[in-house]
Amino acid sequence: MQSATPARLRLLTVTEASTLLSKSMGKRISAQRVRRLLVNAGLGTELQRRQHGQTRLFGALDLATVKVALELERQGISAWVGKVVLTYLRDDLVRAFKASAPVALSVSGVRGSIGPALRARPSTVAAWVPLRELWKDLDAEIAALRDAKPTVWMWSEVPCHAVKRSTSGYVGG
Repeated sequence: MQSATPARLRLLTVTEASTLLSKSMGKRISAQRVRRLLVNAGLGTELQRRQHGQTRLFGALDLATVKVALELERQGISAWVGKVVLTYLRDDLVRAFKASAPVALSVSGVRGSIGPALRARPSTVAAWVPLRELWKDLDAEIAALRDAKPTVWMWSEVPCHAVKRSTSGYVGG
């Protein structure tokens, strides 16, 4: 069954994002950890301060970025190095995710680069993360979750499309 959810509705709260990430990564990812990566570390698209209990919503790009950060940590890269690499390569990551290109993020020391994933993992890199696999089916999983619950809590149930975003950046789709 094809989802009829428009791209603007393919957004999740941090709690919903942690649930989806936990399911897709096979281990518990807390909402606090997702919030720390996306908001505190500045890796997300929704960074403006929110007032009066407004809910932040995150899209596929945000969740893919969290998955990359968690995979880097799993491969032994420190959280600080991961943040630096993801911050400096942000535009390249967005282009790679949007194009669904067969590329991989490689980290060596405190430097990262994005290159073709068609070759084998170089022996000189500390971490190697094929990006296409992390992005695969993420938008469909978000759409399924949002279709099941089209509202978010913001002192009352509010339709997801009515929640104002501070950015108009790419959120998925």
